[in-house]
Amino acid sequence: AEEVAASAGVGTITISEAEVSKALTPEQREARAQHSHQLATVRKAIQAITAKGPQAEKVYTVLARNPGVMQILDRGNVLRPIGAVAPAGIPAIKSLSADFGLTDNAPDAQRRAKLAEWITHTDNPLFGRVMANRVWHYHFGAGLVNTPNDFGFSGTRPSHPALLDHLATYFADQKWSLKSLHRYIVTSATYRQDSRPQLDAMAVDASNRLLWRMSPRRLAAEEMRDTMLVASGKIDRQLGGVGYRDVRAYSFKGSNFYDIIAQDKPEQFRRTIYRFSPRGARRNLLDTFDCPDSSALAPDRASTTTPLQSLALMNNRFVLSQSIMFADRLSTEAGEDIKSQLILAHELALSRAVSPKEMALAVDFVKNHGMAAYCRVLLNTNAFLYVR
Repeated sequence: AEEVAASAGVGTITISEAEVSKALTPEQREARAQHSHQLATVRKAIQAITAKGPQAEKVYTVLARNPGVMQILDRGNVLRPIGAVAPAGIPAIKSLSADFGLTDNAPDAQRRAKLAEWITHTDNPLFGRVMANRVWHYHFGAGLVNTPNDFGFSGTRPSHPALLDHLATYFADQKWSLKSLHRYIVTSATYRQDSRPQLDAMAVDASNRLLWRMSPRRLAAEEMRDTMLVASGKIDRQLGGVGYRDVRAYSFKGSNFYDIIAQDKPEQFRRTIYRFSPRGARRNLLDTFDCPDSSALAPDRASTTTPLQSLALMNNRFVLSQSIMFADRLSTEAGEDIKSQLILAHELALSRAVSPKEMALAVDFVKNHGMAAYCRVLLNTNAFLYVR
């Protein structure tokens, strides 16, 4: 009866320390004592930090510690270890030894150092190729290997193996400098090709795996939001620090919920990489443009074209507010002359000059609907949304 009452949340059952100790084996009692001591030490440290009040700074980091000996478990049973596992690399990579030369109880710092050395070793064929392919993937919309997370038998073969090897070698020669690799790719003749299709080439290679042109690539959701902030002049380029929030978090009956809030404060105009992104908290604009769920891996993002995207760009509150701020910037920097504002608007949003035909149409549009509405039109154009 007492167990039934307890399961229903009625009353409580108190078990004394002596009863718990009596039910354990000597080995379990010793382990419990060690864990209790560790817990008390951690709680004491937390109380000392909390006592400092608002002055206490918080950072997410890793504390070096002894991770203990990892065991091979018989059929996954934690009570039946059958052997210790020493720190090591991946034996399948034959060009360098997977043996780190460490004992099975080596401290955390030594394990991390050996792993970093193994990953970046010049004889490791994977690291340079995987990183070079991933950077290429972000610039071209598709990697030389179409499966960025899988270079094994389940992945695809590279379309240009020699090019991938060359990029990996260059990356290593530049002491693993990502900035150098980015510069090398975007200044290449391949990246600077025209994106206009050619019928004869389309008939042979419609997917552009042979890189005969620069495939148009739509901005990722985060890039699109950041570019709007750049056009309006409101982007906060601060590096590091506290991120911004576009949701209000609260708990109810043990579950976490997130309500969308407006993004109209200067502290919310940071680059999207600094967005506080808890699992389960979604954003209408970012989600509509294929921003993946933060709780799932997305090595290769989808790039869809849907009616919801057009509706979001026309009616989303963030887009509307940025259009108004964009128009205010034009008035401040270009004066009250409509043509001067339009010249600046095209330079800021599209990185090119406005054509005479566009100018004639735009002047008439602004006179009838206002500059903020025209700014919203610019943020809806393919020229703004696509890299060509």
